Amino acid sequence: MEMAGVKGRVLASTIICCLFAVGEMLLGLIAMWLRSWRAILRMVYGPALLAILLPVLIPESVRWLLANGKHEKVENIYRKMARINGLQISEEALGAFKDMNMVKTEKTEQLATEKKSPAMQILHSSVMITRLLACSFCWLTNTFVYYGLSLNSVAFAGDKYVNFILVAIVEIPAYFLTWFLTDYVGRKATLSSSFLLSGAFCLAIQFVPTGSMSFLPLVLYLGGKWCITMSFSTIYIYTAELFPTNLRHSLLGICSMTGRMGSILSPQTPLLAQIMPELPLILFGCMALAAGLLSLFFPETLGTKLPDTVCEAENIGKVQQELQDSPS
Repeated sequence: MEMAGVKGRVLASTIICCLFAVGEMLLGLIAMWLRSWRAILRMVYGPALLAILLPVLIPESVRWLLANGKHEKVENIYRKMARINGLQISEEALGAFKDMNMVKTEKTEQLATEKKSPAMQILHSSVMITRLLACSFCWLTNTFVYYGLSLNSVAFAGDKYVNFILVAIVEIPAYFLTWFLTDYVGRKATLSSSFLLSGAFCLAIQFVPTGSMSFLPLVLYLGGKWCITMSFSTIYIYTAELFPTNLRHSLLGICSMTGRMGSILSPQTPLLAQIMPELPLILFGCMALAAGLLSLFFPETLGTKLPDTVCEAENIGKVQQELQDSPS
């Protein structure tokens, strides 16, 4: 998200997430065609080798380089960008850029005092510790419910391959709706409402009378997947905007690592159905509701610049709140 501007962050995330959904649909089609898990693994992991080229194709974050005083590398990236686009950057412009970024400002002095290890910076900030724990729980819930709904879709009546493809198809319109809501309604409202609605849909399935309206459980199930997809798309952007530049990747990595625990546990949820058929969906619903309520305490980041320091990250939303609370 650091490579996109304020207006382009959500669009960039939407495009990436839509391609993820396309990959899910292709996986369902491949599984329907091959019907052999060994053959599926060979076909799926082959293209993953192309990821070796990513360090060559994608440059380092310019914001991160500037926040850590690596101005020469930033100039090299700008020269490369200009060369690819058939443009030229004058030495005067580069010199002015270098002088501008080498001036001692209050922010650079603050960054100099924040040269402790990432762990020490976080341990000295109760706000960041609380935010990290809350974000980690939301990530855990998101991956647990998201992958759990995908995997448990094969237990519904009908063709299991078609069911899996359907829960992947609903993701694409969900991503585009997220694009609109996060830009016009806000990150916090989108994240919390999508969590709460997903939990409500999962729990509502339990109240559908057996034998009547056989289509309704599937509709509610797809609604739950739609909403948890929206939260998944939002949380990537939102988490990146809540943490400072020089710690963003480390803290986002901790949240993502915690989230992977949810993706590890979700394949075990079909076993809960042996105890009680409704138990997986009840668990998904309760966790999603808890995450939705917790996310209400996050600050809003819509229209704000990415924080570069821990102090800036701690003060996200405080200026807007002070303006709202001040008498007119």
